[in-house]
Amino acid sequence: VNGWLVLYTWLQHTHEDIPHYGEDEWSWLKGTLCTIDRPYPAWADYCHHHIGSSHVAHHLWSKMPFYGAVEATKHIKEFLGPHYRYDGTPIVKAMLQTGRKCHYVEDASGVQYMHSVFDEKRPKKL
Repeated sequence: VNGWLVLYTWLQHTHEDIPHYGEDEWSWLKGTLCTIDRPYPAWADYCHHHIGSSHVAHHLWSKMPFYGAVEATKHIKEFLGPHYRYDGTPIVKAMLQTGRKCHYVEDASGVQYMHSVFDEKRPKKL
């Protein structure tokens, strides 16, 4: 069970397009929107009350009852437009892509994006 929860949480908060904000850039709204909705299988959505497919809503209103999250997500997606994050990649493929592309950020300040240890384009530090 622990491994599944770690995987689920990792995929909700990790993607190469999600920024990481340092203290000098962070705000509640920026931090709140640093999550991503993903398409989980029907059984996972049922067992976990759609927390993975409505995670943006959970970040915006963490005290909202789970049974309102799917409906809220429809409105959030419309309201946020291009600021709403969704990745339709199937979960197993998303897990493999995220594991390959998202290893570290360069610094704890400013706006950072995940880098991969496999990326040959990244600057070499001595």
